[in-house]
Amino acid sequence: MFVKYWMKSNPITVSADTLVIDAKKLMRNHKIRRLPVMKGDQLVGIVTLSGLREAQPSKATSLSIHELNYLLAKMTVGEIMTREVITCPPDMTMEKAALQGTRHRVGAMPVVEAGKLIGIITESDIYRAFLHMLGATHKESTRITLDNFPQEQDDIIKVIETLDGLKGILVSLTLVDDIPIEGRRELVFRVKNVDVGELVAQLKAYGYVVSNVSKID
Repeated sequence: MFVKYWMKSNPITVSADTLVIDAKKLMRNHKIRRLPVMKGDQLVGIVTLSGLREAQPSKATSLSIHELNYLLAKMTVGEIMTREVITCPPDMTMEKAALQGTRHRVGAMPVVEAGKLIGIITESDIYRAFLHMLGATHKESTRITLDNFPQEQDDIIKVIETLDGLKGILVSLTLVDDIPIEGRRELVFRVKNVDVGELVAQLKAYGYVVSNVSKID
């Protein structure tokens, strides 16, 4: 799960002297919310749709409506862009990209390799990747959650062997610690092509706490 497999390649870009009104049209026409700002082949900033919407001349309070509209029409991306851009390399893992985006509170990161912009990864791309990793994109699969799951590795093997004994297919498996309190563990896995009722019955017979069973049609 690397950024290079989920990023949007060859992103649409603008230059610093692009007019704000033109950048808005570009975003609207392409249904995007961020634009990397380039100077030649160098990334020099990024502008967001919210930033464009909030753009105002610095002396707006003393201007007439006519003067305000005139200055807004002349305002460029370079006047409002974010210059300190949080970027990531294409070989960064999606987990690390998600952590970096969360830490810096950004919804998108240009992807840079050898100093050149090659793509952009957004929070929507990260959502898609994690849904895929968790198996949520598999139709006709069932998600099973085992609460208070033991710490021993043998218990994971036992769950898999139980599924294998019923000729089922394991789509995904995730261990989640400290949910909802520290020291508590959940085993969340997704299966298909199996008698879910029988699988759940066997897991309960082994003493596992089945807290949730939900299906994707």
